[in-house]
Formats: sequence, C-alpha cells, structure tokens
Amino acid sequence: MTHEKKSPAPAERRLTVYHKYLPRVYQYAIMPEIRLCGKWLQEAGFECGDEVTVRCCGNKLEITLNPEEAAEPAPVRKR
Repeated sequence: MTHEKKSPAPAERRLTVYHKYLPRVYQYAIMPEIRLCGKWLQEAGFECGDEVTVRCCGNKLEITLNPEEAAEPAPVRKR
C-alpha cells in the first residue's frame, strides 16, 4: 500500500450564490449569499475568529486577511 501525497488545494474555487430570506416589516426580502467554508480556507491562512476585509471590484470580490492589531485587553470589572 502506497501513500500518495495529496496535491495542494486549488487556488480557484467554484461556488454557488444562494438566496437568503431576510425578514422585513411586511414581507421577506431575498438577498444573495455566498458561503465560504472548508479546510482549504485554513490551508490558505484563514483561521476561526480572523477578521477580513471584502472589497468589491466590478464583478469580483477580493477577500484580504486583516493584519493582527495589538488589541488592548478588556478592563477587569471588580464587584
């Protein structure tokens, strides 16, 4: 039995734009939704909790990982 090395995740993915129903005052509005999930995101450097910037450029979306900023710890409340 030979173990073959898995090829790296492809740099391009084909996804489906779904519809999402959002409640409004008198009726539901239908909005487009794109779902990104999978191990390939982790392999591309994205982790749970990371913040990203999404930029619309014509008919393209550019998703960029935001640099980690030195966040100040939340103040401790004493009771």
